[in-house]
Amino acid sequence: MSLYKPAWLLVLPAIISAQAMAIEEIAVIATRTATATSDLPGSISVLDDDDLKQLSSVHIQQAMSQLPGVNYQRGNGQESLPSIRSAVLTGAGACGNVLVLEEAIPVRGSGLCNVNELFDTHSEQAQSIEVVRGANTAFYGSNALLGSINIRLAAEGTNQFSLELGENDYVRAKAALSYGKPDESHGRIYVTVAEDGGYRDDSGYQQQKFSWRHQMSFQDWELALGATATYLDQETAGFVVGLDSYRDPVLRKQNLDPEAFRKSESIRAWATFSRDGNTFFGEQSRLQITPYVRSTEMDFLQHFLPGDPLEQNEQSALGWQTSLTTKVSESLNWSMGFDAEFADGKLLQTQDQATRGSAFLRVTIPAGTHYDYQVDVQQLAVFAHTNWQLADRWQVIAGGRLESIEYQYDNRALDGRTRDDGTTCGFGGCRYSRPADRDDDFTHLSPKFELQYEASPNWRWHIAIADAYRAPQATELYRLQRAQTQANLDEVSATHFEVGGDWSNTQTQLAFAAYQINQRNVIIRDSDFFNVDGQRIDSTGFEVSLRHQFNDHWSMRAASSIAEHKYDSDQLIGDVNIRGKLVDTAPKFIANAALDWRINSSLSAQVELQHTSKYYLDPQNEHQYPGHTLINLRGQYQINDHWSAALRLLNLSDRLYAERADFTSFTDERYFPGEPRSLFAELKWQY
Repeated sequence: MSLYKPAWLLVLPAIISAQAMAIEEIAVIATRTATATSDLPGSISVLDDDDLKQLSSVHIQQAMSQLPGVNYQRGNGQESLPSIRSAVLTGAGACGNVLVLEEAIPVRGSGLCNVNELFDTHSEQAQSIEVVRGANTAFYGSNALLGSINIRLAAEGTNQFSLELGENDYVRAKAALSYGKPDESHGRIYVTVAEDGGYRDDSGYQQQKFSWRHQMSFQDWELALGATATYLDQETAGFVVGLDSYRDPVLRKQNLDPEAFRKSESIRAWATFSRDGNTFFGEQSRLQITPYVRSTEMDFLQHFLPGDPLEQNEQSALGWQTSLTTKVSESLNWSMGFDAEFADGKLLQTQDQATRGSAFLRVTIPAGTHYDYQVDVQQLAVFAHTNWQLADRWQVIAGGRLESIEYQYDNRALDGRTRDDGTTCGFGGCRYSRPADRDDDFTHLSPKFELQYEASPNWRWHIAIADAYRAPQATELYRLQRAQTQANLDEVSATHFEVGGDWSNTQTQLAFAAYQINQRNVIIRDSDFFNVDGQRIDSTGFEVSLRHQFNDHWSMRAASSIAEHKYDSDQLIGDVNIRGKLVDTAPKFIANAALDWRINSSLSAQVELQHTSKYYLDPQNEHQYPGHTLINLRGQYQINDHWSAALRLLNLSDRLYAERADFTSFTDERYFPGEPRSLFAELKWQY
């Protein structure tokens, strides 16, 4: 079926859906300073404070599903897999395609990311979530190949306490306390504590998060301080296996890996120094310097691998971001900066007991140490950007970033594919291969160009082209298998082309974009279990979002996208060449729509519709998940000036569905079952 044949489906949910909104939105993700989205490149979406409070998401996926072109899939507990203008991404390098930030600072280092790192942010108390759909390496560098997500918390606001209760012994308490005076030194402290018994057997978690934001002035400088610390202790339920097993009332609640767990700790701190005017660039300039530090540790049992090995990884980093923005004239602004980060990452994989299963597995996957290595990462970059009002209605946004990343890899175990005592395995050798010490470096220039045309006070059009890249992740380079002793990988690149427009007035905001993304030198694990590059993926899509305020009582919002992601290089899987096949776990059509009813000044309600179309589970396009549609209800009641209450009824129709589905030759179809109808209640006090 042609990609554009059912494009009318994109407009239909936009007409019948929705939510109240603020027409003018502010974002920092594109420029590192607060900027109206009307002045930013086209494909930037913002979930504001009102959106997030109404959603009160238990999992970050529930918030991300509100945006066009974004299709995050929920794993067990707080786990997730990313997708922005792409298939749902898996594998060692998946995390390198979407950059996760908090206050515009990366949550993990380049080369050391983790696919689940969104749970290291304090998204539960976010003032806004900003998403760039498409290339963002021209400003932030590697790991923003397909997009980026920025979590922002405010430094001021009302004091708030809330308590939420839900199915399966779910409890979440949140507090946000402000101090000081807004026009002087002031700040805000956030605390979130959550516990969930889990819908499936042995799948509960405990989670605690703390954040601090502070603003003050010092002589000619403005100073913004911040810190976030998180802790997660999670029991993990794996896939249920077998065709349509997610529909089985017994299987869907089972946990075949009751011993699996994940523990994660993170802490980050930063200080942003800003001042207007300087000797060299005049009063129309602004200098911003942000030094930061971070540390993370994670232990988890890899229940998805034979032998259930334990991975322990950690990293620490020191870095800084700088930018100097100057208003040269009424029509021309430019900015430039120098960023740097120095990180130290470690990974240890061990197995306590002998592997169970076939003779091949028992012999080739021995107990003991599989990997033990350290990687020192140095990232240096310079960037320059300009915003030029070419004419009354024409605006040019252009710039680029030159970045260098260097890895120093130290194998602290024995080189090669032996047991940890140096003895060899049968059947040709052990499964895990440890390369010898080595250094790797990657340098890339990421340019971007966008032309905007203001056709009228309501209409704005844009055309954009950009180049993005990501360096290979440490796990792709140094965590090898079987006969591969060295992975000679180059960076992954992607060319983005986009045409779009937006229309707005006091009641309505409509935005749409068509895009083409050509990914080159994609890194995969081939049929020999080697990490190799040189693969290609082409993506074409169309996105639309709409918000409309009908009157004082009714409002709506909708977001939907239709896309095709295809393999564009020869690769045999089994006896099938997958060139021209659709990428697995890539639904063609996703949509989210909501209708809000403000009954009176105290009472409001929302009905939300979420749709995911069918998608293939394997690169050969031989197995499918049929898709699903979910209905959610939400209601809020303002009891008085200080007290409010809310109810959320998720999966109203009690649909049997899968949060995630895929296929492997070892297990056939497998699924993460979605939760049944669930009721959540929240009571909030503010003063």
